Amino acid sequence: MIFPIFVVVTLAEIYVLVSVGDAIGAWSTILLVIITALIGSTLLKQQGWSIMAKAQQSIAEGRTPALEMLEGVVILVSGVLLLTPGFITDGLGLLGLMPWSRRYFINHFLEKNAERVFSQRNSVFINRTKSSESKTANKDEPIEGEFWEDK
Repeated sequence: MIFPIFVVVTLAEIYVLVSVGDAIGAWSTILLVIITALIGSTLLKQQGWSIMAKAQQSIAEGRTPALEMLEGVVILVSGVLLLTPGFITDGLGLLGLMPWSRRYFINHFLEKNAERVFSQRNSVFINRTKSSESKTANKDEPIEGEFWEDK
């Protein structure tokens, strides 16, 4: 399934690059690809640090940085798309770096895959929040649990 996507995207990129090259010239097209890569790398760095700060803030507040991790994945994919020369992949990569469209991609992905993600066997999702009772709890209190080893 992924191979045909790569072939179609590559052919579309070549077509767009040749069409733009015919319209504005080869050197202008190359310059435009370089400019989009520079803008994209600047946005990639800025958005990456922003998400890192949000994740650290979530951890400091005792929340799981799940949304920030998903945003980090979208930023990573956007970075890969920006490294790929071409206007279509650069456009998709720049969309992935915009916070409003990044949230759209994450929401769309979760809507399509929520049942598969959250119904996995052997999956455990724990969300602990700091509460008044956890602040007063004794830190030397043993933690109960089960352990087994496959032989």
